[in-house]
Amino acid sequence: MLTTTTFAFLLVGAFLLLGGCGVGGDRASPSRTVLLTGFEPFGGRTVNESWEAVKVLEGITVRGRRVEVARLPVVYDEMAAPLAAAIARTRPEVVISFGVGTEVVRVETLARNGYNPARPLDNLGKPPPRAQLEVAGPETVPTGLPSERLLAALAAADVPARASDDAGGYLCNECFYRLMRTRGPGADGIRARGFVHVPPAGAANPRGGEFDLPTIRRGVQAVVEATLDALDAAAGGGGGSAR
Repeated sequence: MLTTTTFAFLLVGAFLLLGGCGVGGDRASPSRTVLLTGFEPFGGRTVNESWEAVKVLEGITVRGRRVEVARLPVVYDEMAAPLAAAIARTRPEVVISFGVGTEVVRVETLARNGYNPARPLDNLGKPPPRAQLEVAGPETVPTGLPSERLLAALAAADVPARASDDAGGYLCNECFYRLMRTRGPGADGIRARGFVHVPPAGAANPRGGEFDLPTIRRGVQAVVEATLDALDAAAGGGGGSAR
């Protein structure tokens, strides 16, 4: 028969094993996960290099974190739900979204609350539904990625790149803006998030020849590693802010 003292001891032990007051709550520690997203093909093309570059990384470990991936639709307003669902599912420490369509790798630094005035059609043949992505939302939101570190890492990997403050007014900018504004399940533990453009395979490489998938994938890997290195340096007190 349990004494009062023994019962109290067992109760406290169970409480500690379950993690105290944080049991089952959304504010529990984030997983050691990196979420990468790319887009489905659009504009009559059969592939999208942003997806081709990230999908092969699913399940690998980079700097002690497991990589998860998600493919997003090229449809206005409809990419927000799968993005939020992927974040809720993976509870990532880092989220980096990729899109295609630039001359070199472009580290986007500023998400904008608006669509292209030319109103380009999405994969359903529809134009942007309104002028702004988020009514009464901020006009711009800065990236949460360590841009300078990313550019240095891309240069070291021999992948031409530059910084950009305009992600365009199509789905890439919408993804960027929505990612930076995402709150809710799984998002509390995100320490770094942002958007990077990659060129299409076959585009002229300023350093000679053409961009191919291995080069684009090397750039994606460099971006992921540099982001995690910045976070680890900041956590260890050796790198200041991750941004």
